[in-house]
Amino acid sequence: MLLENKTHFDVDFLHTFVNRYNTNNLRVKVAYTKLGAKCPYSGRFYGRKSYIRVSVNPDNSYPLEIIVGSPFNRAGWRRFQMNSAEEMVSFVFLHEMSHFLDHQSGLPLGCKQTKADMFALRKMGKVR
Repeated sequence: MLLENKTHFDVDFLHTFVNRYNTNNLRVKVAYTKLGAKCPYSGRFYGRKSYIRVSVNPDNSYPLEIIVGSPFNRAGWRRFQMNSAEEMVSFVFLHEMSHFLDHQSGLPLGCKQTKADMFALRKMGKVR
């Protein structure tokens, strides 16, 4: 995995999350959100390029509460606390990593946001 960090956060630990997977062709960029962005984070997996982009808002205050779950089932929404920017980067990266692994396995990428959220939270030890 080729990791490019455009922030002041220490993100080298991301390698430890993926050492059991084949990530030789994966490129990852960690950056700040655009100036004035209202969202606390964003992430995107580009399948054809095997590229993950993780963006975190530099104006975030931690701890920061995020809500995960399907937009189609509000009853299933759950709240989780991110205690640092590095933890937020971990969550977004692992969420997108789930999409990368699905892509590698030949699975369709649509409608898997909750699955990707839970993959990330499980890897971070926030759920079983």
